[in-house]
Amino acid sequence: MSTSGSVSKACFVFKPKSGKRKKQLKPADYFVDETGTQTEETRARCETYQVLWEDMNKDIEALQTDIHKKVFDDLVAFVGTTHPGFSLEEVAKQKISSNEVPTAALVTGVNMPDHGMIFSNLSSLLQDNVTPYVARLQAKDCSAMKNIMAKVIMQFMGNKDLLDDDDDEVNVKRISPTMPVLCGWYADCVKRSQSPNKSPSKRRKSSYAQYPPLVIIMEDLEGFPPLVLQDFIIICSQYLSRLPLVLVFGIATTVTAVHTLLPHSVSSLLCMEKFQAQPSTEYLSQVINKTLLTAKYPFKLGHRVFQLLLDIFLYHDFSVVNFIRGLQFAMLEHYFSDLGLLCCGVKLSTSRVKAMDHLQLEAIRKTTSFRRYVEHQEAKEQQDLLLNDKHTKDVFISLLKDLDSYHNMCYPIMHCLHALTSSLPRHPLGKQLRELYSLVLESNVWDTEGYKDAFNLLRLMARDDLVSVLGQCVDRLQAWTEADVAEVIMEVQTFIAQLESMADGPQEEQEEPNERPKDSLSKTTKLHELQNRLRESAKQKKKLTKYEVLRNDILDYLDELFRKHLPSPTTLALHEVYYYDRVSTVRRHMNAAPRAAIQTALSNPYYYLQDESLKSEDGTIPNTAPDVCIAYKLHLECGRLINLYDWLQAFVMLVQSGEENGSDSSKQTKVDEVLQARFIRAVSELQFLGFIKPTKRKTDHVARLTWGGC
Repeated sequence: MSTSGSVSKACFVFKPKSGKRKKQLKPADYFVDETGTQTEETRARCETYQVLWEDMNKDIEALQTDIHKKVFDDLVAFVGTTHPGFSLEEVAKQKISSNEVPTAALVTGVNMPDHGMIFSNLSSLLQDNVTPYVARLQAKDCSAMKNIMAKVIMQFMGNKDLLDDDDDEVNVKRISPTMPVLCGWYADCVKRSQSPNKSPSKRRKSSYAQYPPLVIIMEDLEGFPPLVLQDFIIICSQYLSRLPLVLVFGIATTVTAVHTLLPHSVSSLLCMEKFQAQPSTEYLSQVINKTLLTAKYPFKLGHRVFQLLLDIFLYHDFSVVNFIRGLQFAMLEHYFSDLGLLCCGVKLSTSRVKAMDHLQLEAIRKTTSFRRYVEHQEAKEQQDLLLNDKHTKDVFISLLKDLDSYHNMCYPIMHCLHALTSSLPRHPLGKQLRELYSLVLESNVWDTEGYKDAFNLLRLMARDDLVSVLGQCVDRLQAWTEADVAEVIMEVQTFIAQLESMADGPQEEQEEPNERPKDSLSKTTKLHELQNRLRESAKQKKKLTKYEVLRNDILDYLDELFRKHLPSPTTLALHEVYYYDRVSTVRRHMNAAPRAAIQTALSNPYYYLQDESLKSEDGTIPNTAPDVCIAYKLHLECGRLINLYDWLQAFVMLVQSGEENGSDSSKQTKVDEVLQARFIRAVSELQFLGFIKPTKRKTDHVARLTWGGC
């Protein structure tokens, strides 16, 4: 008898044999060299990446908390004052005459991927300060009234932080999702919280009010079914005497969306107050300032990668979370390369350069910027740079120190230039600092037309306006502590003092005495002679006022300052060590084209599977290909409508073409059930991918949806 045999029917359990568990890979295990082995170099690159990203991520998380601090504080204060006179006593219930549900309308913007982080922080803040009862709802989980009630009750009653040490967990799935059940549970929770016999852990959690409100957050209000939302609001308004309910609407567009979803009879049941979150563009600017426009972190984005991430943000999703993911991906890719070894602090990079061998030095010698640097040296120096490893190490150390000095001065001077030009008409260098940063990354900023237009406008600026923008420059520069920055601040303050000390009265231009036009006016003058004299008088140089002379001196000084400290990093040697600019790799991963990838996989499965049996000539369909690939290639040969029976016959002939009985397949009248099932599954997969759809125009036909596939 077999091991599972028995006289009576039964269920037999076969436990898997205890074998070796699969080794769980750590992030450091992926940092390997070309041979697939770990070395000291790969470990050093991995450790540098982990330390740098942890520090950068801490700054980003702190920024996430601060960016919405004001609106969150206002919203928390609103929730805490929504039910001041609430009580479960019968006398208090009679006093409550209003049936308006307190509602906070939080306008978050269209950056949907960031909303999860926003509402997670809000939920934590409410639980820490106002109430332990917070439920979060999403439209995808609330297609019916029963689903909403089940989600609300599950999150309220399933909160483990509300249980005493000796309490049993509530089996939420067996509870009927209704409002009376929620009322009874809330009354029981309030009674137990006021009991003198509660455990010490419960006392520790009792810093809330006597009747903490029940907060229900609807993260994406526009996605909720209108009828379900209306019924839920009506039910909530009817139970306000027994439950201190508060609604929080997450609105991506405008507050008018509430009136679009709800009729007046329902919206009149809401006592709504609007809260406006910070726009995602402001959040992005602060993230860029914290992570890229600082000398604290050595890793930087090149112009093309930075512009790609900006374009994805501005023209695709407005998501700062996705921008941060792109930044992290670019950083990870950079530290996978050999150049990532030196992308660290000056002291650490100096020690690593001294410990480099000949092969590592050769990898850096091959960089484009270093080859350009070598070409501008004398013949003897070129020979030493290419052949003398000791001399090359000294030059590497010197060039890396120059890059560090460049970063220390570049960002404060860039802030100064932005303060000087951001208020000019038409914003020739951009309104946002990130636009100016992109120009600096691309090329020397003083060669751009925007820079020339900006200085032409500055040379026409009045004295009061010039004093104002110079004061803004000083305010920006005071955030840095470098000695060179302090010298610039002193120089600009001196210019401001000179401008303010000038006389307030208007200083008229002094012209040289010229009596000839006065004599000529008395005589008869022809039109062309008058035009010539006017042109000559226009060419005569007028004497400049003291203010104009001083203004020109100030702008000449600033122009020299910008040309000295704001060259494009692409003009500096070894900039590839700090700047990552492989835009094709980032675009392939961050801005993928799923339809092209799907069509490539279906038309050429060898591209992804790398199976030799799947290789085929152009225009042929191998019978070894997956079923969905065979069905896809066959459907490309059809017109707008596809006969399912003809498609099945062609599929069966191709699949059986490699078998021994393939010659007899034409004689078979009945299709094998296994092949028929495989064909049905392949057709279903094509329908799921969006290549075909059912149609009622012809019996046993499907309609083709895509064209131009290969």
